[in-house]
This record gives sequence, structure tokens and C-alpha cells, in this order.
Amino acid sequence: MSHDVTIETLRVSDLGAPERARWDSLRRANPALGSPYFDLRYIDVAGAVAPGARIAILRRDGQIVGFLPHQRRGGLLQPLGAPMSDFHGLIAEVGAGLDLSALLRQIGAERARVRGLIGEGQGDGAGTGLSLRHAMASDLSAGFEAYAAGRNASFLKDKRRRRRALERDHGPVIFSFERPDPERLDRIIEDKRRQLHRTHQYDIFACGWTGALLHRLAESTDPDFGLRLATLTAGDVVVAAELGLTSGDRHHLWFPTYNTSYARYSPGSLMTLDTLRMAAEQGIRRVDFGPSEEAYKRDFADPAEPVFEGLIHARPDQVSGLDRLPGLNRLSRRFDRIVACEPGLMGQVRGTSAFVTAMGRRHPRLGAGLGLTLGLGLSLSALAD
Repeated sequence: MSHDVTIETLRVSDLGAPERARWDSLRRANPALGSPYFDLRYIDVAGAVAPGARIAILRRDGQIVGFLPHQRRGGLLQPLGAPMSDFHGLIAEVGAGLDLSALLRQIGAERARVRGLIGEGQGDGAGTGLSLRHAMASDLSAGFEAYAAGRNASFLKDKRRRRRALERDHGPVIFSFERPDPERLDRIIEDKRRQLHRTHQYDIFACGWTGALLHRLAESTDPDFGLRLATLTAGDVVVAAELGLTSGDRHHLWFPTYNTSYARYSPGSLMTLDTLRMAAEQGIRRVDFGPSEEAYKRDFADPAEPVFEGLIHARPDQVSGLDRLPGLNRLSRRFDRIVACEPGLMGQVRGTSAFVTAMGRRHPRLGAGLGLTLGLGLSLSALAD
């Protein structure tokens, strides 16, 4: 149990060689921690740019039994690198018996927000305010052809037809999968920002440090780690692109963008299939799509590890029925992104104002007065965390 655990909290840059070796050994021993977001090279970058970044080192009888990477927002703990880190959790021994609520009390936090919590320490989600989903992943361990043989035949046939139509109407279809240079990375970020604006979502790149995180990851020259950019071009036009993160034999799909003028050809699906084929050729054994939310993921991937989303209280008796309302969870997720990106009061107010404005454009019937009231109320709730 966690009551016999001592905690030391420090900056990521202060991790020494023994701690790093222990981290790597814990990660190797637990397949659930294979995601690139648990790679120390990602943690180093996130720790250097994310405001309030810290690592909690968990010891029992003087021996390290785990780590909890996080970022602090007052009494609220968030995953390190949020909202950029799709998966997160304890780096710990299997069966270590660590309880996140107890750890929060020791750290001095009131609550933690999680979206893709993997691993031990959360039980089955019952009574904790967490909802259960699953990581979605494509198994490429036997190669692309074996993977494709297990997918829906009519789906693949439809995509072959759309690829032929795209090439017939717009010229040769070319796919690339390579490390992005700074200029191409900036274009992806700008495309993503336009997409967020078009779909009335909060612009996670407005704060600056999130873009810096991507640029620092792009600087990695390690052959088995770093950003990869998938690009699908028809004629002279980029019709789809997606930035992903690779660590060892795992690749995580991260930031997709699409040219909406080419929607009838399903360019995103065509690009994803090409990405899977190329990844398999390069020795990638698993491609992650993040938690099971969007229905399209089922076309490409199958459920893998359980993941949890929601609010963890330092004192579980504080959990209320509101914590499990799906609609409130979705709304809370949007405000969590603002708090994650903007640790300062003024930044959070600006972010909330922009969000309320976007909601007003999307749902004009709410009216300006209602939108303002909702925005201020939820903003204060988010800031209270």
C-alpha cells in the first residue's frame, strides 16, 4: 500500500543516472508502458518546456518502486505535458500496490485530472470518478499484410477505389514518412491551429510552449526516437498529413490535418493505411491511435490496454455523481486544456474567453449572455482546481 511509501519531488533535469536506469528498467518490465509518452527522452523534453513540470520519486524501504511525472496547477495535478500527452500514469513495478489518491495526499495536491491513464494505481475506476475506455492500437508485429488480412475487406476495397479516383482526378498520389524539418513542422502546427479554429476548439498552440515541445522533439537525432511526419500528396497538393511520435518499435499517431476540399476521397484514411504499411516496413510493431473515442479508430485498430479518464480526488469520499456525467467530462476536458496550457491567471481568462466565443459561434442559440455566464462560471471552477 502507498502509506509506507516516501516521496521526493524534483525537476526532471535533476534526475540522476541511478534514477534514469531504474526508470528504464521499470518501463522494460511492463509492456503497458511501451508508449512513446513513457520514454525518458519525451519526459526530458516535456520537463524542459511544460510549466510546473515535476517528477515524484516513490521509494519503499529506500528502494525506488515508481515515478509519477506530472505538472502542478495549484492544488491540481495534471499529466506531464498535458494536453499533449495522450497516455500517462505511474512508472512503477507491477504489483507495487500504489494508490494514486494516497500519493496525491502525500504530494499535497487536492485532485488530479487524467485522460489516458494507463497502469496500476487506479483500480477498476469504480468509486473514483473515472470512466473506463481502452487504448486503440494496430498490431503490426506480423507485418502489414497480416494486419490487413484481419481488417474489414469492404473497408479496404473502398479505400483502394478512392485512391484510384484521387489519382485519376488530381494526379499521382505520393506518400512520405520522414522526420520533419522546422519549416514543415511550422506548417503542420499552423494547419492544426486553423483546424481547431474551424471546429470551434481551444487553440492549444496559442500558449507557445506546446509548439516548443514539438520543435524540441524534432531536434532528436536518435534513430529509434522522435517525430515522424506522414504526408499524402495528390499532384502538387498535400491532401493529408499527420505528425506522430516514435519510440523503439512503437509509433503514436498524434496530430492529423486534412484538406477538406478532398474529403470525398477519404485522404485521412488513405494516409493512415500508408503510414501503417511504411511503419511495418521500418520495424514498427505497434501503432497507437490514443484512447477509444472517435468511431473511425475501429476501422484501423483494436482495443488494447484499459485507460481511464476523469478526476481523482486525494480523498475519495469527495467523489460525486457529477464526476461521472459524460457531458460534464467533455466540457471539463476542454477547460483542462486551457488550464494545462495557461498556468497563469490572465492566460486562463483569455483562453476561457476564446473558448466561450467559439462556443457562441457553434451554438448561437445559447445567446451571448448565457455564454458569458457559463464561461465565467466554468472558468472559476477550472481555476479553483
